[in-house]
Amino acid sequence: MPSLVLTGHPCTGKTTFAHLLGARALNHPSRAISRIVHIRESTACPDRTKSECYSDSHSEKTTRAALKSEFDRAVVASSNSSTTAANQDNGGSGSNSSSSSSGTLVILDSLNYIKGYRYELYCISKAAGERHGVVWVMGDKSDGECLDADGKSRPSDVLAKKRNRDRKELQQQQQQEVTSGDEEKMDNSIMNDGYYEDDGTMDALVLRYEPPDEKNRWENPLYKVNVRSVLPWGKDGTMAQSSDSNDVAPKSSGVKHEKSNEPVTDQMKSMDLKDASTQKSVPSKPAKKSASGFKRRGKKSSQQGSTTTTRQQSQTTPPPTTATPNTATIQVPSSMASRNRTANSNGDNNTTQQSRMEDVIDTILDSFLTNIAPLKEGMSTIQHVSAASNVLNQVDNLTQWTNSEILKAQKAASLSAGVGGKIFVPLSKRKKDGEEEERRRRAMALSKPFYGNELRNFRRMFLKWTAGHPMEDGTGDEEIVGAYISYIETHM
Repeated sequence: MPSLVLTGHPCTGKTTFAHLLGARALNHPSRAISRIVHIRESTACPDRTKSECYSDSHSEKTTRAALKSEFDRAVVASSNSSTTAANQDNGGSGSNSSSSSSGTLVILDSLNYIKGYRYELYCISKAAGERHGVVWVMGDKSDGECLDADGKSRPSDVLAKKRNRDRKELQQQQQQEVTSGDEEKMDNSIMNDGYYEDDGTMDALVLRYEPPDEKNRWENPLYKVNVRSVLPWGKDGTMAQSSDSNDVAPKSSGVKHEKSNEPVTDQMKSMDLKDASTQKSVPSKPAKKSASGFKRRGKKSSQQGSTTTTRQQSQTTPPPTTATPNTATIQVPSSMASRNRTANSNGDNNTTQQSRMEDVIDTILDSFLTNIAPLKEGMSTIQHVSAASNVLNQVDNLTQWTNSEILKAQKAASLSAGVGGKIFVPLSKRKKDGEEEERRRRAMALSKPFYGNELRNFRRMFLKWTAGHPMEDGTGDEEIVGAYISYIETHM
């Protein structure tokens, strides 16, 4: 089933984003999603906390293996259930189960900080023949850049460490206050999220983080979500403006970081909506005059004249106005996202419009569920069917014999050029002792008779197709001849 892999630095809001993504996917107008499978450290490793999962390199390796196993089971199980439901639907039953089983969205909520690890997840989705996408949850647009030489942390990492310390203190306080009989009263959503042990663990994970690149086929489509460019959300999943949303950098730094209104990057084309006043005015070139009647000037005087003209034009041309964040590049809205933007536009026009997380998620879902095609299984990951060593030789002999039988049947039916009819082709050869046997025959309705060169072309194409799709071991002659006749009827 479709799968979205979340990636990003620690404590950037991936789990909260995953919960809201699942809720919006269930309410999407396409009704393509009816079930959400949310995979994270607490579900893959229920016997360990998040701090224990990333305490050392061995624990990290075990955690990645457990997450990948859960992802593999979820994708393959949903793919097998949809295939079974489709087969039942072809038999005349199971139409309801097909719609329910094919609407499962798998969300892998973890760091996924290794590029090769993300490639392995892509191979799992490709082997299952399902849609696959990567969502990069960024604490700031500088998450994809390298650190400075002094090694100072980014403002988003500083805020993430503060959020982790607050979460750690809250969970430790709850563990102290709750008695053994009141464990059910604890906030399970906070306890299951977990925390990292110290700031050094988070710094080590950030240093080892390999940013995704949309140029890689296993990370395409790549959706970038900058959480600083959207309105913050509350704990219950609704959008709520918080008073400390602008405090991205610590107060001691004295540097004010402006909020950027970066759009979500996905496969859809974007268009620039800018005012006419924001366009940079280009000085017009003077009209060329005829050389007749003018004296030729030297190279040095010509350069001086052009410099003077440029200065005059720069003085008379007003400076270009700076585009506001509201006129920045935005994505072309789709069904649900456009409806949300229309509802927001009916409010106060004097208020600075800022993207909401629901709009960002709806844009991702509109692109992923409607524009992204399922992956096709490649020859390197396809499961080849075991066949006999001489299967191609057997198919070659049977197709050559079938061509000769088709020509004999056409001659017996007295089919003339341009006039078709019905012929009967045997599906098996005669016995070796020469005795006649009751052979099964198959009817073929021809619009015109075949010639020898046409049958040879069909035979060559069928052999090429059989090399990529070998017959199963134990396939009889009648099945091979029947498949060849069906192939001719399909392509004639």
